[in-house]
Amino acid sequence: MQPLPLKSPSGVSIIPVAVEHAAALASLVQKNIEHLQAYLPAVADLCSVETARDHLCRSVERASEGEIFEWHLFVEGSLCGSVRLKDIDRSDRKAKIGYFIGHQFAGRGIVSSAVSTVLEFCFGSLNLNRIELRCAVENVRSKRVAERLGFLHEGVLRQDECLNGVFVDQNIYGLLTTDFEAGPYHPIGHKQTPGSY
Repeated sequence: MQPLPLKSPSGVSIIPVAVEHAAALASLVQKNIEHLQAYLPAVADLCSVETARDHLCRSVERASEGEIFEWHLFVEGSLCGSVRLKDIDRSDRKAKIGYFIGHQFAGRGIVSSAVSTVLEFCFGSLNLNRIELRCAVENVRSKRVAERLGFLHEGVLRQDECLNGVFVDQNIYGLLTTDFEAGPYHPIGHKQTPGSY
């Protein structure tokens, strides 16, 4: 199965990445380089059209092989962020999710709405049972998104990632399909107003 175009209830267009997005992606990265260098240095490297295009070519190829699914988030025609599903394990029905949003689009509930829509795709169309989310302990905004979406904090992985030459601890969160069905963003679950990310 390939990643499908999705639409969140709040109107975020969640579009499978395409090479044609390279210029918009490079521009978004350039505007958010400081934050991305702190927590997502691999994304920060996509600050030129050439590197963005190379990344997107690889992402499209890997999606065709079922290795990763990656979407770009569009609001009113502007590329504002990304959601990626990786380490997709069909046997154990699990995967890991990650995301980023441009600072100029933060505070509007875009990430919460988009990730929730992708989670619905994961637990529905992909028939996954578990989604894992990891973020640096210092990344308070990502922590808030995870908790808002009903992820359970399962622990801290000590010095799990080397960011800019420094080993940092990672929060590890898990969400099961049963958690999502009972949670705040599931279509038949309890409704909440999206928060600040």
